[in-house]
Amino acid sequence: MQSQQQSKGEVIAEMRGKTDSFSIKDITSSGVKMENNDVGQITGKYQANFMETVSINMKTDGTSEWEGKGIQMAGKDMVVVTGHGKGRRTTDGNVAFEGEQKFMTQSPSLSWLNNTKGWIEGTANQADQTFTAKVYAKK
Repeated sequence: MQSQQQSKGEVIAEMRGKTDSFSIKDITSSGVKMENNDVGQITGKYQANFMETVSINMKTDGTSEWEGKGIQMAGKDMVVVTGHGKGRRTTDGNVAFEGEQKFMTQSPSLSWLNNTKGWIEGTANQADQTFTAKVYAKK
């Protein structure tokens, strides 16, 4: 994947989440299209709970492409997030994923996120439907 080519800055968030529900959208000879609804917590430069929907195109070669949309609640402050990227199945059966994220908020205390592009790297455990990820400020 591309992570070696990305110029990562500081870690702005660490995410722990769980897939709350999923929907299989299509199955073809080239792969499976599905949507996950995830919930979890964020720690780091800010603390928040999140919910997101991730559309995933899993290909038969073990790679995937994803696009996500989410809402993060840091107390009374809301952040909306969009992202996209790639994934691949690892030898232990998990999925490693990475991609870009953009943030939008009207919160004065989190307004720095509006000018921040994120780079996310993580691992999803499909057996127990959990994932962890780190979000870096992209340089």
